[in-house]
Amino acid sequence: MVTGEMPFGRKPDQALVYSILNETPQPIARLRTDIPKPVEQIIAKAMEKDRSRRFQTMAEMLQELKSASTLGISLPQPEKSIIVLPLENISPDPEQDYFCDGMTEEIISDLSKVHSLRVISRTSSMMFKGTRKDIATIAREVNVRYVLEGSVRKAGKNLRITAQLIDASNDAHLWAEKYMGTLDDVFDIQEKVSLSIVEALKLTLSPEETLNIAQRPLSNVQAYEFYIRAREAVWKGGEEALDQAIRYIQSGLDIIGDNAIMYAGLGYIYYQIVNFGYKQAEQDFYLRKAEECAKKTLELDPESPQGHALLGMIYQAFYGNQRESIRCFKRALANDPNNHEALFWLAVGYGMMVGKTREGILLFDRLLQVDPFDAQNHTCLGFAYVYDGQFGRGLNHSRKGYQMDPVSPHNQVIFAWVLAYNRRFKEAIALINKASKIAPGLGLVQFGLFLKYALQGQKRKALQLLTPEFKKMLQRDPQWSQILASCCSLLGENERALDWLENAVERGFTIYPFLNDHDPFLANIRGEERFKKLMERVKYEWEHFEV
Repeated sequence: MVTGEMPFGRKPDQALVYSILNETPQPIARLRTDIPKPVEQIIAKAMEKDRSRRFQTMAEMLQELKSASTLGISLPQPEKSIIVLPLENISPDPEQDYFCDGMTEEIISDLSKVHSLRVISRTSSMMFKGTRKDIATIAREVNVRYVLEGSVRKAGKNLRITAQLIDASNDAHLWAEKYMGTLDDVFDIQEKVSLSIVEALKLTLSPEETLNIAQRPLSNVQAYEFYIRAREAVWKGGEEALDQAIRYIQSGLDIIGDNAIMYAGLGYIYYQIVNFGYKQAEQDFYLRKAEECAKKTLELDPESPQGHALLGMIYQAFYGNQRESIRCFKRALANDPNNHEALFWLAVGYGMMVGKTREGILLFDRLLQVDPFDAQNHTCLGFAYVYDGQFGRGLNHSRKGYQMDPVSPHNQVIFAWVLAYNRRFKEAIALINKASKIAPGLGLVQFGLFLKYALQGQKRKALQLLTPEFKKMLQRDPQWSQILASCCSLLGENERALDWLENAVERGFTIYPFLNDHDPFLANIRGEERFKKLMERVKYEWEHFEV
């Protein structure tokens, strides 16, 4: 009815029955482009071949239709789009790469404040560093019309920056400029580049957008250098790099004193140490430091998007306060609608915690418009589809994320989970074995080993992994607790499975359809009275969750 077309065409009866049983109808978007994504997904779910994955009642479908228009945040839908390619380092010192990358990131950040412009994020932009691809190919791969490219020469305190804006649709050079100055002029040059692009694209800025571009959260150039060195270390990842990033931020704070952006950056580093399971014996210390930094950021700047996003991440992953975390992410997005961390973790909250999987999938789709090459976006979108009961679609997206960075232990373990839900156990175990060789002490890898032993039925080996430090780390995280419950159920450890499942629910994991119907590993405990009572609570919280 929505498209005016029959999903399997007009065929003789036998051919029609075959199509219904074996073929997938073409996506609605090919027939009609103005259908909202959530509605398209609802129709696709209603037409699933496996009836257990369809809506089970009309009330369930009605709820989905209502939620399709109640996301509660305003996402910009710009007509114009741009990628800022990594500025080329033509300095005498090749070690100045970090400075060029930092300038690239700052220009991206400035342009992202313009709501009428879709700007490809730093992660995807950096994928083209050193590339020999032509402008038209790059623009096509990230689906943008405009490309900014340029170079930086830094010698001592002297700077020379060139930049040019290109219309990739016809290779027309819309604007080009060369800037000369010193390090003290770097903030002014960044602002001039951003405003020149806005003018060349004939965009109209609101007073607020003009003010936001002009704002410089770091006024001291030396402190700024420490900050961008820290950011570069964070992007590299790994425990040693995070330790180095802490030292850079602390050096910057010694120069500039209390500063909101510095404290937000420091808190993010502490958060990642806990999030990835580094320094397990000291996790309480680093969690406390992360929260202190978030609150210090908001004392210095009550509207800081970075501060609200960081606090939301802490509430979500470690305190199980999903409502408060979503409030924090929405407040961050109210001040910065393109804030990547807030968008990403809001998508995780909706799609992988509280059971608003359609809203989560919609947000991940939005993220992929500005960050198509971020492996984490694809892997987490895959998990959101798994939690929505669409295991096959989850596998497709998770595979994309894994293929973007196949040597990452994080990607290997996440993809292994999704493979396991698709009953591809040998492949899942092989990936976990790879991860355990690369990073044997990483908390996430230990978690992957627990999944491996559960799939193999090796109860003793699995339970030996549950050291006090490891259990403490797992108990903080609702999603890890939920997956551990599924593994314990698979091992026949029913009471232990229910304990972990209750912990997951206490910390805000309330995806009722997945727990009650879709998760195949919970089959052993679904007949337990304790499980049934818990599901009554989960169903109520899932149906009544609002922020």
